Amino acid sequence: MPNNNCHSTSYISTATVPRILVRLILYALLWYTLAGSDMLSWIIGVPAVLLTTSLSFKLTASSRVNISFTGIIRFIPFFLYQSFHGAADVMRRALSFRQLLNPGLVSYTTLLPEGSARIFFINSISLLPGTLSAKLHGNKVVIHTLDLGLPVWRNIQHLEYQVALLMGCTTGKRQEEL
Repeated sequence: MPNNNCHSTSYISTATVPRILVRLILYALLWYTLAGSDMLSWIIGVPAVLLTTSLSFKLTASSRVNISFTGIIRFIPFFLYQSFHGAADVMRRALSFRQLLNPGLVSYTTLLPEGSARIFFINSISLLPGTLSAKLHGNKVVIHTLDLGLPVWRNIQHLEYQVALLMGCTTGKRQEEL
């Protein structure tokens, strides 16, 4: 039986001051990036940053996941490459004179545990070329693909592996890999 633990811990205590400050700074930087240097934008920005910080703690109150720094370093280039590759693939298909579609559904069983890692994985499926997560039931994911000829299964396994590294999970080996 694979050990698919993500080193998550139950979130019981209140948030610490350093964690609050880090989130406040990150959300303020995000606001500044989106709204620019106009000081009047902070009339809305300050309440938005405070509300977002508060909600981020409430929405993650059920569990915390230790995100691996090494996983982040590996996931960012993977994410950027897949995002651009996926966008280029969809654009190529949309602008093509020939019909380059062979749509269908692919069923996939994830080895990631319930919680943040699995949700992040499901939401990240759409960055893969021509894919969209359509349904999640337990550990079964149904993925819509624009082309059944694409290596969807391999791409999803690679994404699952990258998410496991990012979240500090171990998924074990798949039955077909043994």
